[in-house]
Amino acid sequence: MSKMIPQRTVDVLRLFNDVSVELYGIDCELYVPKNLDLVEIKDVFSYSSDYEYDKYDAKVFIEWSPNQHRLRKLGIFMEGETPIVAWFKNQPEVTIRSYIKIPLQYIPSKFDTDEFEIVDLIVPYLHDMEILRSYKIAPRRIKKL
Repeated sequence: MSKMIPQRTVDVLRLFNDVSVELYGIDCELYVPKNLDLVEIKDVFSYSSDYEYDKYDAKVFIEWSPNQHRLRKLGIFMEGETPIVAWFKNQPEVTIRSYIKIPLQYIPSKFDTDEFEIVDLIVPYLHDMEILRSYKIAPRRIKKL
């Protein structure tokens, strides 16, 4: 990479993201899977009960229904249903298949669950280094035995 943006600048911009999420985010419980490698071997034969999670108290900022212009700015082109976009602090590292549990008072009435799974990673404006990371989330579905 070209190192066009100095590392110290990247660190400051990441810190701004953390400060924003701390100020505007809501408290949640974050569950990050710790045995993804073992479960991915099973592929489609894996169940929700196969995952083991590390639990963290975290903050999350959620855009429940961003408009199309906002989504295009993030690099999301959609058809049909509008995705839910979430931002977390940089630590702990959030991965796909992680999920969050949010207090019911913050959830719009069209959802009948308080658990939301991270389904995709959004990294807009990447040149040298990843500065801002957001995620697409969806209501969590539990695959039963």
